[in-house]
Amino acid sequence: MSQTQFDWQGLEAAAVDGMVTAVKRVHEQHPNESIYGAIFHAFYGDGSIIYWPCVAIGTEESLAQVVTTYQQSGYSETREQLTSDLRWSAADLIHESEPTDTEDNWAESCCEFASQTGKFSYWETTYDRFTHIFPQAAKQAWEQLRQEGVVDDNFIAIAVDEAGDLIPLSLTKAQLFQHFPHYAAAEKERQYISSLPIERQVAELVAKSVKAVPAGELYDEYDQLLKALGTRAVPALVAVVRQESAGEPWCAIKLLAEINEASPEVLSALIATLDNSEADASTRSWAASGLARLGRMDLIAERIHDLPMDIAASGLTAPYRSFRDHGKHHPLDYQPLERVLSKYPHIESAVAKELSPGCGFCTITPEEERAAQAGLNSPWSFIRYHAESVLEEMHNY
Repeated sequence: MSQTQFDWQGLEAAAVDGMVTAVKRVHEQHPNESIYGAIFHAFYGDGSIIYWPCVAIGTEESLAQVVTTYQQSGYSETREQLTSDLRWSAADLIHESEPTDTEDNWAESCCEFASQTGKFSYWETTYDRFTHIFPQAAKQAWEQLRQEGVVDDNFIAIAVDEAGDLIPLSLTKAQLFQHFPHYAAAEKERQYISSLPIERQVAELVAKSVKAVPAGELYDEYDQLLKALGTRAVPALVAVVRQESAGEPWCAIKLLAEINEASPEVLSALIATLDNSEADASTRSWAASGLARLGRMDLIAERIHDLPMDIAASGLTAPYRSFRDHGKHHPLDYQPLERVLSKYPHIESAVAKELSPGCGFCTITPEEERAAQAGLNSPWSFIRYHAESVLEEMHNY
């Protein structure tokens, strides 16, 4: 069965009807209140169940009541600040519509459709499509409510997920920037950074990514923008690792591992950090992990007798944990680890602890299946377990 065989149009129509009905109900029951917004919220899907979202309705009068309640509870923010903070906080709004039986049935049917192959990737794709129906439904509900005269021109309708990804999809750019100014600030900063010469782009992004200066409106996007610059960002990150520039060395090491260019300057900086017994253990562990991510597990092995056992083990297992899935990485290969274990058997228990169930294994691709299959024959039981686990996840995914 393909994705097109599910009645997505019917689901969208149900979402539109649900929001329109909820707004009209508030309009009829509270005719003296000014409705400013409607919000699809409380999305939930965990691989085995999908919940239909609730609809919260904001009115200026009910929002004022919520603000008063917060002030009476001891919140010190000004009334203006609380009003701004709570305006789109769906969970705080008084007027809310719970899903109907019909809507719950739609969610259940969608979940059954998502689960038909038994693969989590198919479920995840279907749930993503489910959530992205609601910004479109919000747009349609907004248009219908305006045409019927239920709301005025200042009213907007949105879908809100935890990441905030659905809000921009619900609105025009003008509406988005008017009602959610932080998106406008983020776009302004994004455009500012892209307008800079590469050297200044690197300087701006590195400073924010390594916490040398406070982050702005882009949050995790600084790392992504920096990694997109690739090798051009390497010298500035190396300077942070060497503490020649301000910032957290471990942040720079993490980014160097994710850019994954094993240049002499990178290796030299990581080795110096790993060898520095005065550096904190966490930073040294990041240096060891970075070396292993760059395919230089041998440089850790050379230092086995001089390194604390937990630092060595943390580094040696980095290519097999979920850390390696961020950014570029080498293909799965158990042989480098097996060679180190054969030569230094005394580290086996420490390595096994780092690769114990629940530590967070990497996610492999079909191209890595052969290497994982080889791991099933490893002399070390924890490598066999790792290989079995990543293969099972790949086949289910």
